[in-house]
Amino acid sequence: MPELQLLRPLWLLGLLPVIGVWWLLWRRQDPLARWQRVIDPHLLPHLVVGEEGTRGLRPIHLLLLIWVLAVVALAGPSWRMQPSPFPADSGLMVLLKLGNSMESTDLQPSRLERARQKIRDLLSLRQGASTGLVVYSGSAHLVMPLTQDERVIENMLEELGPDLMPLDGDVLEKALQLGGEMMQRAGMPGSMLVIADTVAPPQASAIAGLESPYPVQFLSIQPPDLALDPGLRTAADALGATIQKITPDEQDVEKIAHRARSLETASGLQTEEQRPEDAGYYLLPLLAFFAFFWSRRGWRVS
Repeated sequence: MPELQLLRPLWLLGLLPVIGVWWLLWRRQDPLARWQRVIDPHLLPHLVVGEEGTRGLRPIHLLLLIWVLAVVALAGPSWRMQPSPFPADSGLMVLLKLGNSMESTDLQPSRLERARQKIRDLLSLRQGASTGLVVYSGSAHLVMPLTQDERVIENMLEELGPDLMPLDGDVLEKALQLGGEMMQRAGMPGSMLVIADTVAPPQASAIAGLESPYPVQFLSIQPPDLALDPGLRTAADALGATIQKITPDEQDVEKIAHRARSLETASGLQTEEQRPEDAGYYLLPLLAFFAFFWSRRGWRVS
């Protein structure tokens, strides 16, 4: 079998003491061993009576077979794969705009505070999944690489504001590149979510030539009754991304979380992990069967 492998090959070292102990026992069980010291080997067979009756399967032989099978079972033989009980992790990199326009209060208490709330809701829905955070305005900065500890991101959200950014502006293109680099560095499938109220027209044009290796979604942080920002729509069309308008409840983040999983599956990014199946357990019934021989009267190894 070309796929045969041992999951715990070091257990094969146990064959050394097994064979050594068995050989010592076999020497003690052999009734001729003591006579071989005083009688020539070519004469001994002619002087022994009833030696033929001791031939065949003996307890000492079966004991070696059981010990060898037990060591092989502990070594974990495997020749096929099985799905892993642990689902493959997928990451979501959140790109949050921290421009001055995000301090507008047309969404109470402010656009930025509503964006924070949506990120908290999203983290709550993605408990146990990896999430990262990038902020951008006139420059793009990594706040937190992909992590499964959502509390770290929640604590940092409170300190984020436009006053922390070196420059006001819009460099969504650089933020997308930075987010993609962090995803590739983590080595896991996933997607990116842009949370912004607007996209500057120059950025919308620059993004048209950007090829993101990860699916992208947009969450528009504008009052639902306002017309969608043209730059945001242009950027989304260039990336083949969907736009989700903000809602007063959690419907928007629920759709985003569901769409993220769908995008990963449709793009072939989310793959089912497999692991070798431990076939050592299949040897246990065979070991139990051979052990039944010890129920026979007189079947023992001294």
